[in-house]
Amino acid sequence: MEKFIDDDSGYKKWIKSHPDGYVLNAQRGTLNTCLMKLHQATCYTIKPTPDIRRTHHYIKVCSTDMDEIAAWVRAKYSIEPKGCGTCDP
Repeated sequence: MEKFIDDDSGYKKWIKSHPDGYVLNAQRGTLNTCLMKLHQATCYTIKPTPDIRRTHHYIKVCSTDMDEIAAWVRAKYSIEPKGCGTCDP
């Protein structure tokens, strides 16, 4: 599992090398589950782009194992992660 904070370059490399992986997109400092979603790494809603900094206001927790991310969310926030409505991981 890797976490990306203020590291769009590292996040972009991870996404490119793990297209079968998963990404938890979470706004920094929030427990609001509306702002914390689990995505497939290929989801267009979290795709790195040159004009948007993806790891500035949000952190990305990435893994090839969805259960590993879910366990991290439960341990850190005591909630179950919600899946993205677009990619439905």
